[in-house]
Amino acid sequence: MKLIKQSLIMVWLLVFPVIAIQAQLAYSPFVDSISQLATDQKITLLLRQLSGDTTVTISGNVKTISSRHYLSEHNHTAELFIYKKLQEYGYQPLIQHFSGSRGVNIVATKMGTKFPDQQYIICAHYDDMPSGSLAPGADDNASGIVAVLEAARILSTLDLAYTVKFALWDEEEIGLIGSAYYALNAYNAGTQIKGVLNLDMIAWDSDNNFEYSISVNPQSSPFSNDFITTTSYYQPQLVNNFISSSSSDHSSFWQYGYPAIMVIEDFYDFNAYYHTVNDNVSTINLPYFRSLVRAAIANMAANALDQRIEFVHNPVLSSNTTGPREAVVTINSNNQIAGDPNAPRLYYTTDSLNFYPITPTGISGNTYTFLIPGFALGTTVSYYFAAQDASASMVATYPAGGRGINPPGSVNPVNFITYMVDNIHYNEKCSVNTPLPLNNNSNTYDQVNVDVNGRLLDLDVLIDITHPRTYELRLILISPDNTSLLLSDRNGGEGDNYTQTIFDDQSQLSIKDGIAPFTGRYRPEFTFSPLLDHPIGGTWKLRVVESGDANTGILNEWCLHFLYKDLNINAGNILTANKAYMEQNYPNPVVETTTIKIHLPERLNLRMVLYDNMGNTVRTFISGNLEPGDHLIVTSLAGLRPGIYYYSLESEAIRETKKLIKVNE
Repeated sequence: MKLIKQSLIMVWLLVFPVIAIQAQLAYSPFVDSISQLATDQKITLLLRQLSGDTTVTISGNVKTISSRHYLSEHNHTAELFIYKKLQEYGYQPLIQHFSGSRGVNIVATKMGTKFPDQQYIICAHYDDMPSGSLAPGADDNASGIVAVLEAARILSTLDLAYTVKFALWDEEEIGLIGSAYYALNAYNAGTQIKGVLNLDMIAWDSDNNFEYSISVNPQSSPFSNDFITTTSYYQPQLVNNFISSSSSDHSSFWQYGYPAIMVIEDFYDFNAYYHTVNDNVSTINLPYFRSLVRAAIANMAANALDQRIEFVHNPVLSSNTTGPREAVVTINSNNQIAGDPNAPRLYYTTDSLNFYPITPTGISGNTYTFLIPGFALGTTVSYYFAAQDASASMVATYPAGGRGINPPGSVNPVNFITYMVDNIHYNEKCSVNTPLPLNNNSNTYDQVNVDVNGRLLDLDVLIDITHPRTYELRLILISPDNTSLLLSDRNGGEGDNYTQTIFDDQSQLSIKDGIAPFTGRYRPEFTFSPLLDHPIGGTWKLRVVESGDANTGILNEWCLHFLYKDLNINAGNILTANKAYMEQNYPNPVVETTTIKIHLPERLNLRMVLYDNMGNTVRTFISGNLEPGDHLIVTSLAGLRPGIYYYSLESEAIRETKKLIKVNE
């Protein structure tokens, strides 16, 4: 590693799992097994050879790599040793000269069979410090070299979907020169690099807590999440923290917009022998070192084998509907998803202990519909989805973390999707004061008065602003109890406008990672969780801070979307009217999810059906008995083509039909 310890800037980053933006890497028993091929014996021997603790034989000559300083003659020995190892594994390595032929990169290639023009890189630098005749560099960075060589050995015989480059850089210690040379050439050639995994010092763990650090920038966050996901599958004893550092070879790729991360031992427990003659094999923590080597191999294998499954799902919303609830999920993968008897499943529970599997009630292409049974008021329902590929080589759950193959998902994840069956209602309140001007270097305040007696269950905030540079805007929501939550802090760079932007805690994409103009759903910078279960009645405020000198704008509109529990009504004794009725769905037109309210004066056997404009049945929303009272039917229309539809409620007491319009976002 290049930089002195004290000069590294430490930054905690909050990284959220990527759901519908990028498919999650699945769990694979095969990847689990091949990562175990990196044994203590193999990695220890390589580490000893690279750090001069034992001799190496190159072309019949016995040598000792006593130093890998870039000016040492033994650094050339290390180069030859690495080259010969890659040849031994069946590769024809590329030698890349730079710095007037003084520096040498060594790059081996395993071509992908499906996407050969798209590549992943696993890399480490092989030069070390200090200068002089002795520089063993066991941790810095023979440990990283070992991980790259073992990945090359283990993946050499596999049929990979994506191309993998196994790269060892020279002259990292004097300015990342080798990796910078490679990255520049890759950029100029238009090379498609999907991710760079840079391993730099992965063998020191003095407090034996198995913690490591990841250096990541915003563009590399999805790739970082992939590493965390696969590590949780295959080396769960490891835990991570985040840093922001440009002091190793991953940052050479950041300069050209490539996603890249550095995996390094815990930077709060930094190697006491860094850049000294005492950085030798005796100081390493072998179980920790083995864990990170295997984690790196598993991650590269999962990526290169394209073991991804994506779940796109609008969660079932809490409501006072006691009847069955529809859950719709679209499952995407470049690998064929298994059909019966191992088709995707939904597992549900009401006690978080006993999970009951459900098979799809409908399949349309890659969209699966499940019907969760109805439950009494006061019930909390949790569920998750599971899918495996047709060859039973991988399985994924949503939320992630589950396992089990044939059938998929029999081992549940830790987290679930949850909704409540209770006296739940939806409401929308918008400002009556807009449009309002946003002046230079000023604060603009507006307020919305809410006269509902309820406690918050979920909140979305819609904002529409015309402004030529969103980077000059800070958006702050202030609740009735004066809790201030930052929605967006000068995001969007040189882009313009918040166009019907919805801030939603459940959104897959953070506003920090979005690109202006902001349109659609984004996760706010601060979660809305401090407001949950708080009264929603009172005055809500929006503060817009304009920090520019030359630009003005307009706050066109802002609205609050509440899901809340009504405190005026006892859930066990809902007020009734004398006549059954059905209200118009909201919102209408519909992008994905819509809500239909019905009122029943008595227990009725109901059927609510959605028809297309030709009269064909498209979806069944309700089929069965519902108790008296008000019911919110919340359903997803994901997968339906845009157009005009009709929904009909039928029973012995009511027959009513209304029009619904489906649009694309």
